[in-house]
Order: sequence, then C-alpha cells, then structure tokens
Amino acid sequence: MSRLIKLSVVALITVVFAAGSIYAQDLQSAIKMTKAERFTDASSAFKALIQKNPKDGNNYYYYGENFLQEYFSDTLNNSFKEMSDSAAYFFQLGITNEPANPLNYVGQGGIALINKNQAKAQEYFAKTISLLPSKANKTIILAPDKHATVLIKMASAYIKAGVYDTAQVFGSLRAAEKLNNKDFELYIVKGDAYIFMLNDGSKAISNYNAAQALDPKSPVAKLRVGQLWMRARNYNDALTTYREVVKIDSTFAPAYRELGYLYSRANRNDEAQANYKKFLTLSAGNTTARKQYVNTLIELKKYPEAIKELEDVIKVDTVDNDVNRALAYCYFETSQYDKGLIYSKKFFSKARPEKIRAADFAYLGRLLAKSKQDSLAYEKLYAAFQMDTSRAELLSEAAMSLNRIKKYDKALDIYKLKITLKKANPGDYYNMGKVYYNLQEWGKADTTLTYYSTLMPDHVAAYQWRARALVNLDPDTKLGLAKPAWEAMISKAALDSVKYTKELVEAYGYLSYYYLLQFNATKDQDNGKKGLEYAQKLLALDPTNEKGKELVKQIEPRIRK
Repeated sequence: MSRLIKLSVVALITVVFAAGSIYAQDLQSAIKMTKAERFTDASSAFKALIQKNPKDGNNYYYYGENFLQEYFSDTLNNSFKEMSDSAAYFFQLGITNEPANPLNYVGQGGIALINKNQAKAQEYFAKTISLLPSKANKTIILAPDKHATVLIKMASAYIKAGVYDTAQVFGSLRAAEKLNNKDFELYIVKGDAYIFMLNDGSKAISNYNAAQALDPKSPVAKLRVGQLWMRARNYNDALTTYREVVKIDSTFAPAYRELGYLYSRANRNDEAQANYKKFLTLSAGNTTARKQYVNTLIELKKYPEAIKELEDVIKVDTVDNDVNRALAYCYFETSQYDKGLIYSKKFFSKARPEKIRAADFAYLGRLLAKSKQDSLAYEKLYAAFQMDTSRAELLSEAAMSLNRIKKYDKALDIYKLKITLKKANPGDYYNMGKVYYNLQEWGKADTTLTYYSTLMPDHVAAYQWRARALVNLDPDTKLGLAKPAWEAMISKAALDSVKYTKELVEAYGYLSYYYLLQFNATKDQDNGKKGLEYAQKLLALDPTNEKGKELVKQIEPRIRK
C-alpha cells in the first residue's frame, strides 16, 4: 500500500461520530481516544465500559474498531491478522451479548471483505439488514439516526476493504441520508466514496465541506481535504489545509503526523521531526505512534535519537519484535555492530516469515560481515537480493564477503549475474578484475580492468592490479607487457606521491628492472640511463629499499659518463 493510500485508509477510520443521546458520553470519550490514535488508553476505556455494561453491543463494536484503526495507522509494522483477530473476537462478543445490535455484524463483514471473502461478508451483511427496520421487519424499532449509522458503517466497510461496489456503497449512503441528513459521518464517507471509487475530487471536497459545516469544530473533514491535496500532489494547498486543521484543534494528533510527512517530503527535516514529535506527545499512551516517530528518525538518519526512543518503547513493550528490528538497524548505522547483531538475531528468532523484509536480511548480512562472519554474511545478503531484486547493491556486498573468504569462483558468478542483469556498476568490474587475478586468470583480469579504467580513468589501484596481471603473463619481463600499465599508473599516482608511495615504488622497481634487461640485451646506454633514473626515483621515495639499491649497483657503474 503506498504512503498516500495508506494515509487515506487510515483517515477512513478516524471519523467523528454524530453527537447526541445515541451513545453515552463515556463511550464517546473512548471513541475520541481511538480517533486521536491513543490506542492503549482507548483500550483501557473500552474495557471499563464493557465491565460496566457487558450487554451493550456498541462497546464491543467500537473496541473492535480500535484494533483495526491501530493496524491501519501503521500497516508496515502492525500485523493485520493479529489486529483483525482481536477485532473479530470483540465483534463476536458483541453479537453474543446483544444479538439484536447490527453493528457487530457490520464489523465482522468488514473483516471478511478485507480478507477477500465476499461470501462470508455477504452473510454478515444480510444478517445486518435483517436487524434493521423495513417493510418486512415492521416489528423492529430502531431510531433513524442509529439506523443511518449502521448503513454508513456498511458503506465505509466496502471502501476500507477496497471493494468498490458503487451500487452497494451509494445505495447505503442514499438510504442513510433519507434517515438522517445531518449525520457528520455520512458526508465523510460520501467524500471517501467519490475520491476512492470514482476519483472525483470535486465531489469529495464538496462532501467534506458539508461535513465541516455540520461540525465546524471537528478537524476530521478538513484533514480529509488536506489528504486529498496530498493525493493530488498539491503540496502547497495540503500544507495550508493541515495548518488550518491545527487551528481548529491544536490537540488533534493525526494533523501533526500529516504535517511531519509533508515536511519530510520537502526535505525540511527539522520541521518534520518537530511535528512527528508533537504527534507522539499528543497521542500519549500510543506505542504505535512512538514507533512511527522512530521510523521518522530512522528516515532522517537520526539514529542516536531513534535508539533513545526505542529504549523508552522497550520499557512498556518487551514483546514487539519490530523494536528488535529497529534497534538492529540503528546500531548498525551507529557502528555498534556487536549490539546490532544481537538484536538482529533476536528479531529473526521471533519473526514470522511473512514479517521478514529484504532489509532485515540485508542488515543481518552487513552486521555479520562487520563481525567477520563472511560466509553467513554472503548467505543473508544474497537472500535479501532474492527478496528484492531491485537492490542490486546487495549482490556487490555478497560478492565482497565471498572475496574475503577467498571463495573467488562464487564471487565471480555473482559479478557475472550482475552483468547479465545489466545492473553492474563500475566498482563491480574493478572487483571482478581482482577476482580474475586471484583465480590466476591473468588475461581476463587484464581485459576486465582495462574496461574498468575506461569508466574510471583516475583510479590508481586499477592500473596497479592490471599491471600485476600482465607481469604474470610475462614473468621474465622480456616482453615488457606490464610496462604501459605501470606507466599509466605513474601518470595518475605521481600527482600525489605521498599517498601513492607504495604503488610508485612497485612501478619504479618494475620499470628499472625492465630497462636493465634491455640494457643488458642491447648495450644501449639510453636503456641504462632510464633504468638508473627509475631506480633513483624508487630510492627517493624509499631510501632503504634493497631492490632499488641493487638496481643502482648493477646499472650505475656501466653507464658512460
């Protein structure tokens, strides 16, 4: 689910219900906590309500809604199965304790829709309809506003599940409007229906504005408009609207989350963090909100702050495995590899397969690599790539782990795979050339490194490794195959002789020896002078070098002054 869609779906369940005598004030307070994403506090409130009045089906229905909203508030880190199982449990208790209340059947039907079980959903919705007044059900008495609420909830269930049955949704909403055209939620859901089902932003805004007119003090409708502007990528209007939401209700937590996300999109990171922090403060008692804030800190690469927040989460939630995941990530990014490995392993020991992401394997692989466990690191990094083949950099990291444990054949296969997939970068050709060198395939090392140097002509080490490969193709140096490569390297390295002292010493030693051999074969004084010149350059960089001293000793006495 994309970020924008996720936010919009979250919004679908953060609604304000019509005020009045339908629900007790304490139930309205609990619903408000859910709307403000204070899920833990809301849970405590609903438990108290159920204990006080266990036969009121409304208490069970809105408690179930609390679980579903917690899931939609963070679909990446929350498990739908866990949350929907809890919601379904309370919906069923509501049915058991007040069988004539249609709301809990709507709740069960909505879960069935999300699970793509249309047949089961229709069973629940048919039961819902059977509990509503109609010509066939003249004995059933239900206040029009309550009747309208049930129909609105049914329509909303379809939208939340992404089941865009326009006849069902708009039919329910029209019927609800006839019963109570002053219902705030009616216009919110109508607006949702127009934007998500018909992509009609104009009518969506019209309905959101109608809801706002019914309850000017509610921030919900205005928030919807802001989310619509975000969906349309009209970020300026979205920002203006979200600021208006805050003016309406400065304690409305979701507005600050939306502002935080909007600022992060604009790379205004300090403002993003400040708004997410405000969201966290206002949604007190909401561990999910704190984890969302941690995710924001990680996105902003503020890992020490994220670690501090995670330590606070652990104090109140020791079972959430996502905390172990986040700590593994943060400890890696702060170079605390021992701690990171502990939490990464802890995460994998508890994680269900469907909860594991490519990034989890990637971080575990990197932590193992930093711990010099490269055989295992390769396995995890390659597994990460298999889960997300768009992340070609993972293949490079896997190959480097294989290089470190001298599994050159397997490393070569990885580089060849990247080339086949057309995902190889210049560095892959460099490392591939070194792999060929370690496999003693000198010609292929030369060819690969030559190609790399066309891509990265200033990389000194590539010339060095290529020259070494050519030395092995010409072990007695008679052909001087490595001479051009060493000369090319010198032209790059001589610009910083301090940084590249070792490389230059190696190159000068080869060239001096090459010209000594030529001098011996041809008696040409120019060859002798060149050999002596390179030997002297070598000793200028490394005065104690025995090879340099020996070359000078062999050449200098034989050169005519």
